[in-house]
Amino acid sequence: MFNRPSPFESDSFSMASISEQEILTQQIATPIIKINYLQLFRYATKKDWFIIGVSFLAAIIAGAITTMPALLTGLLIGSIQASWSGGSSQDTSNSELTRFTIYFVYLFLGEIVSCYIANIGFIRTGIILSSRIRERYLAALLSQNIAFFDNIGAGEISTHITADANLIRDGISEKVSVAVQCSASVVAAFVISFMRDWRLTLILASSLICIALVFAAAGIMLTKYRQQWLGETAESGTIVEEVFSSIRTVVGLNAQSELVARYDGCLAKAERFANNARLISGALLGAVFAVIYLAIGLGFWMGSRFLVAGTSSYVDILTIILATVTGIACLGGIVPPLQVFTIATAAGSRLYSTIDRKPPGTANRFSEGRLDSVLGHIELQNVRHIYPSRPDIVVLDNLSLDIEPGKTTAIVGPSGSGKSTIIELLERFYDPVSGNILLDGHNLSELSPNWLRQQISLVQQSPTLFATTIFENIRYGLVGTSDENASKEDIENIVYGATRLANAHDFISKLPDGYDTLVGEAGVLLSGGQKQRIAIARALISNPRILLLDEATSALDSTSESIVQAAIEKASQGRTTIVVAHRLSTVKSADKIIVLSGGQLVEQGTHDFLQGLNGVYSRLAKSQAVNLSERKSPNDDDSLGVPIPHTKSVSVETEKEPPPLAGSGSPLFDTVHKGADALESLDRPRHQYSMQTLLRFVNSFHKDTMTLVSMGFLASIQTGAGAPIQAVFLAKCLVALARPSAEFPQLRSETNIWAGMHVVLAFVQFFAYSAQASALGKCTERLIRRLGDLSFRALLDKDMSFFDMEEHGVGALVSFLGTEPASMAGMGCYAIGNYIMALTTLIGAIATSIAVGWKLGLVGAATVPVLLMCGFLRFRVMAQLEAHLRQVYQETASLASEAVSAIRTVLSLNRESKVAGVFHDKLAEQDSKSIRSSLTSSGLFAFSQSAPLLCTALGLWYGGTLVISGEYGLFQFILSFAAVNICGDAAGSIFSSSPDLAKAKLSATRLKGLLDRQPQRPLELAGPPPHLQGTIEFRNVHFSYPTRPDRQILNGLDLTVHKGKYIALVGPSGCGKSTIVALLERFYHPLAGLVTMDGLDLSSMDMSAYRNQVALVNQEPTLFQGTIRDNLLLGLDASKYSQEELETICKDANILDFIHSLPLGFNTMCGGKGNNFSGGQKQRLAIARALLRRPSVLLLDEVTSALDSESQSVVQAALDQAAKQRTTVAIAHRLSAVQNADLICFLEDGVIVESGTHAELIRRRGHYFAMLSLQNLEK
Repeated sequence: MFNRPSPFESDSFSMASISEQEILTQQIATPIIKINYLQLFRYATKKDWFIIGVSFLAAIIAGAITTMPALLTGLLIGSIQASWSGGSSQDTSNSELTRFTIYFVYLFLGEIVSCYIANIGFIRTGIILSSRIRERYLAALLSQNIAFFDNIGAGEISTHITADANLIRDGISEKVSVAVQCSASVVAAFVISFMRDWRLTLILASSLICIALVFAAAGIMLTKYRQQWLGETAESGTIVEEVFSSIRTVVGLNAQSELVARYDGCLAKAERFANNARLISGALLGAVFAVIYLAIGLGFWMGSRFLVAGTSSYVDILTIILATVTGIACLGGIVPPLQVFTIATAAGSRLYSTIDRKPPGTANRFSEGRLDSVLGHIELQNVRHIYPSRPDIVVLDNLSLDIEPGKTTAIVGPSGSGKSTIIELLERFYDPVSGNILLDGHNLSELSPNWLRQQISLVQQSPTLFATTIFENIRYGLVGTSDENASKEDIENIVYGATRLANAHDFISKLPDGYDTLVGEAGVLLSGGQKQRIAIARALISNPRILLLDEATSALDSTSESIVQAAIEKASQGRTTIVVAHRLSTVKSADKIIVLSGGQLVEQGTHDFLQGLNGVYSRLAKSQAVNLSERKSPNDDDSLGVPIPHTKSVSVETEKEPPPLAGSGSPLFDTVHKGADALESLDRPRHQYSMQTLLRFVNSFHKDTMTLVSMGFLASIQTGAGAPIQAVFLAKCLVALARPSAEFPQLRSETNIWAGMHVVLAFVQFFAYSAQASALGKCTERLIRRLGDLSFRALLDKDMSFFDMEEHGVGALVSFLGTEPASMAGMGCYAIGNYIMALTTLIGAIATSIAVGWKLGLVGAATVPVLLMCGFLRFRVMAQLEAHLRQVYQETASLASEAVSAIRTVLSLNRESKVAGVFHDKLAEQDSKSIRSSLTSSGLFAFSQSAPLLCTALGLWYGGTLVISGEYGLFQFILSFAAVNICGDAAGSIFSSSPDLAKAKLSATRLKGLLDRQPQRPLELAGPPPHLQGTIEFRNVHFSYPTRPDRQILNGLDLTVHKGKYIALVGPSGCGKSTIVALLERFYHPLAGLVTMDGLDLSSMDMSAYRNQVALVNQEPTLFQGTIRDNLLLGLDASKYSQEELETICKDANILDFIHSLPLGFNTMCGGKGNNFSGGQKQRLAIARALLRRPSVLLLDEVTSALDSESQSVVQAALDQAAKQRTTVAIAHRLSAVQNADLICFLEDGVIVESGTHAELIRRRGHYFAMLSLQNLEK
């Protein structure tokens, strides 16, 4: 999100030896591979190459046919000129006229067939090969080592797999056909010219050298600017991914404006690079047309001399000029495809750099390095480990451990001591920089990672579920086992057994859809405890030889924890189990407990043995003991007036409470969300807008650039007028050349004048094209930037229920912002300028033709509607095809984003091939549909490309007839015919950008729909609320989540919290605790009832000002790319906070010493999602970030769950102190964290069933006491 230097640039290697530096570099290095264009076809099969070959040949034929009219026209006009001058009889001329007209019909038939074959063949190639590249890219991502992902976000990956892959598709599809046709036309044109007169042709060939030099210079600059543009685009994708994957944190911190500014900063850089590229492109196009006009002028000037000298004929000069101009024009037609090829190659280089990267330590991934049997004896021998993203920190320092087979070994210690690192080394997410890790005497580095992970099951501290059903999530644990392909009935029995063992079967069975319930992206539709139990069931289902539990019960309430802990202890029998834990109550029965500190072993033994040492472990245990005495609380006499409604009989496990996570919904497992049909969707705009409405929408963004727009449109008119003006010059030159030999002096004089006019026109058109590209290109890029910025703002302003919808997952939103604004270039000023240019040419040509010879002019004008209708129909077909492709690519982007975000879970479950298979199936299914849809569009395209030949034939036949009959003179015929020919070309070119216009129309509809829709919120006060005192009241509040309207979470909740009081919410998972916090943060609005603050309805307060006085610390803390300082001050005015204040707050949160231990201190990079730090370190930074805001109300959602006992006691003391100055609402499963609260409320089934102080609730011996007893180590 901030600048992302490589860790080796920002940090030192001071803690690593030379050999260790090499290991670290190998784990994170990703060399950029420079590829050539042909390598984009790397994955073409023999069948593909055959189709490419046939299409290539068809394109050559189509290109050659494009040049043949120059020869036929030259011969036919020569015949007409002879008849006009009396050199041939009328019958002979009519016969010649009919014969050549029939030839044009033959050319039309050949052109339409060859153009259709070429177009459909390359469209198929683009769709198929780009899909294969997407597949290879995803497969390569899933095979990378974890260190690779430390400096690349899921948003950047989503950008690559959508935007970059789409650029490759554009570069290897129909644009190839266009380039080949133009190239063939150039070659054919000069072959024809050399056959007529090699001397004049050789002179005109000098124009090719000019064009080649211009191309070479422009190509270098274009490549540079396009690569810079791609880099900024990918960076903006990373920002979007980080924001929307942590949307509740962003909104809670009021950080939207700051994050929008960072996003807009990337867009501004991308805009600057794109403007430079557009200016170069415009100058290049202007140079091409300038060379064309200069070549025509040179041809007539030299041709007149050859004609006077008797070395060349009228027909030769005319044919050579027409052929050469056609060739040079086609050479100019190569420019846009070459630009696309350049961009596609740059995009391919980025993707291939990942595809070709060979991660270290994967040589035996699939075949070698397997053991016949696994006992589970694990040894760490002098293991030293340093994370590649933090090369200055030694995480494990020559650690040696012996973990006995079939026993349970617990690892405890402070945050950052290396506990979770051992788990990651055993899973081979990383390799140690030195030392050995042995499994049954065999070094892990010699074993296949896939095989190793089949022997191990892992449950992480923050479990990851996939966006499919509960049943499928659990079933994924069977991958690689003998039961993977068992019968459906057997698999169901195995799944049910695992859920019973994990204490999950009851709550799953009571859900409306049972095991078929969709969990949403990352399990967002379930509570933390429910997700954890499903993850445990998934781990136990495979009956692993080795079980790794990294804080596996941290998200469970005490009742569930005790049941699940008993299940785990039972499941651990007979297998090696390694448990990482902060709660010592979960490990006291372990066969061995290992105590780490600073990456070294400090104590080991059983619970009783370590207690007797009175050392580190004993101190940790004592700090976690909960006071069961009935001592009087200082606040026992305070009456807080909380009613205690009757407990309802429905099990609380049926009430699913989404945790504070962002978004839902990637189609990773081809699921369909069954709820939220009434909610707004980006993919289903409420209105279908007319083109006029969409153009007004686009125009509204150009109010401050109207001067540039006006200049650009004037330049477009001039560029469009160039062709009709040149037609006049052409006719004058040809009439001059037709003079008899007696008038050669006058012939030379007139030819020189009109050849000189071509030179003037060349310079005028060069500056006109350059001005058009500069002015309108700048306006178009500004439009793209503004739409990106406004869309990002609009999405950030959405209600939280918007992000709960399945189709609005992180990957889909990244794809939306990465493609929709950019696609608007098809309706931007530059595109409109091109349409103005084409219309100017069309209108000018029709007017000229009718003014000179109205009969021939009207005949030519009559063909225009047919060509326009053909182009319009193609636009409609392409719009439908583009909408289809857009949806597919957004879905696959979400799939990839979800897989990468959960990469550790995917790897530990060995699901790489399954994810890749789903990705392949989805693309394959949609590719066939896309190809079928393109059959119609290719036919319309072929007709629109070929129809001008019929127009030319009609114009020549009818015009020739008028000349032969004496009704028209030669000048009338040539000028009117040239104008008619221009009409056909202009009409065909109006919809030549149908694919771009189709993309733009779809994007405009979606963007306007997004920007027009405002969140439906109650009317807020005009001004900010006064300084909050902190009195909170819930009055008969009912609530259910919009995505699950049939499940009631809060059922008439009544609660009053007086200002300055510290209230704790406890109870089973899913009882409504986190929902209360979500309502207080105004993430949602109650369905019924009222939530007030200081007597004011929350919904009536200015939301931003309100959140500035409320701070939230989530159970799962979120940090962003950037420094520690950036993260602490996110959403705040940094100028108001001194370094001393920063250090004071960090000291209170028990994180200052850790920050000072880092070489860069507060300027240390946090990595993507804070991956450079442990869970406890991230949590303490999040607490410090909340305290820096000086909130009137502090909301704490399991804030100490990720802390070790020592840190918990210190941080808890800081929180207790902070709570005295403000109203505090805390959610906790660890009751030791809230025993000093002024009021403790026990929730069940969305209502409060018990409340009081710690001492009062102990005396009652009710729900609270039962939960408390389960947590007491001394019990």
